[in-house]
Amino acid sequence: MTHTEASLLGIAVTVVLDLWVLRTRLLGRRAFWVSYSIILFFQLLTNEWLTSRGVFRYDEDAILGWRIGHAPIEDFWFGFSLVAQSMIWWVWWGRRGVQAEEPPGPRPAIARALRRPRR
Repeated sequence: MTHTEASLLGIAVTVVLDLWVLRTRLLGRRAFWVSYSIILFFQLLTNEWLTSRGVFRYDEDAILGWRIGHAPIEDFWFGFSLVAQSMIWWVWWGRRGVQAEEPPGPRPAIARALRRPRR
């Protein structure tokens, strides 16, 4: 499997998870895209630094050849899948109360007020 195929598969899996399997609908939210644009900026810097110095090298037969700076476009596709899936799973687990127990230590007043049982 080439880097291109793996990256496109990652995007497809991410979209299917978000829209149909976990149904978080995160990819349809403005907050996601604003957050992702911040992450993308730093991904651009990091990918440029790593690929321009030869830390990562790519077989030209495994990529399309399109590049942003020195980094192949597939790096950005793969990065999108990693970031989006991290956020999608975070939202999904949060909705299921995976961390329902309160951690030890003091709680801010607003958190205590929000957690009071309603009558």
